Amino acid sequence: MSKVSVLVPTYKPNAQHLSETLESLKAQSETDWECIICDEPTDTDTHALVMDYLVDERFQYHRNKKCLGIGGNWNECYAKSSANVIACLFQDDLWEPDYLETALKIFSEHKEVGLISMHHKYQYDEELWTIEGYELVKKVQKEITPGVHKGKEILEWWLKRNMHPNIIGEPPFVVLRRQLMEEVGPFNEKMPQFLDVEYWLRCLQRTDWYYEAVSHGAFRVHGEAASAKNNESGEGLYDRLTVFEQLIKSLHGPLKKIAIKSRNRSVHDMIEKFLNRMKHGKGASSKGSGQVFSFVIKHPIIVGVGFVRAIIKKTTQTPPSTSTHP
Repeated sequence: MSKVSVLVPTYKPNAQHLSETLESLKAQSETDWECIICDEPTDTDTHALVMDYLVDERFQYHRNKKCLGIGGNWNECYAKSSANVIACLFQDDLWEPDYLETALKIFSEHKEVGLISMHHKYQYDEELWTIEGYELVKKVQKEITPGVHKGKEILEWWLKRNMHPNIIGEPPFVVLRRQLMEEVGPFNEKMPQFLDVEYWLRCLQRTDWYYEAVSHGAFRVHGEAASAKNNESGEGLYDRLTVFEQLIKSLHGPLKKIAIKSRNRSVHDMIEKFLNRMKHGKGASSKGSGQVFSFVIKHPIIVGVGFVRAIIKKTTQTPPSTSTHP
């Protein structure tokens, strides 16, 4: 059994990006790993792109019988894995050579930790309107002390920030113990965008978290990435509502009350985000509209107050001055 299972779910990968990604894996100082590539069935011949890597017995290639979606493909990769440590590597991201070695050392020294967030850079290949969100992550991470954090304590801190931004990080920069993943279950395959945050919330209720503040890779930000396409289309815009409702049901005591307050504030934030999308000429996907309808019926006052606050804030904001005088 290898020390680490590296999961690489692929969907119409860019040939150069995928090659650079796999080369960053081959360059790891920790060499005892298996790489499981699960490819969605599309018109892209991913097998041809990875054929040269398959001479290395550590690499496996599997083509899914049907398109499973983001969460489904992550789960498929995991189902074929065997190691006690799981690391997900997306088809266009890059790891520094010490990535896996560092994660294994942290797990060895901190038995109570079930998941590790590895700090990383954001590599902007294009100018996108969503870049400000990634810049916010970088800013907020400076507030976090490196090292071990109690799961429920960091969950409380995150809820007080309305679970924004995603401080745990993107899946290719989070390393997990297999035991934890067995306990919390699979990724939610019905969520196209917020499924990683939903998963981290489940994890934090069961384990402690480690923040590795030294950068160990680069997350590519470009228009062809799944997250960028979802932001463009509005897909998954309503996932946050479902996540809050599920989380509130799973919590008890003071933490439950904090989650309820966080949800109420987040409704206002989501309305602002929706209005901001309209400002940028972006629509909202009809998928998940049932979630919204159900939430509005259940919480009409929360939604009404959120709309009023968002509109008041929008109409009272002072426009930037166009004067040339100091």
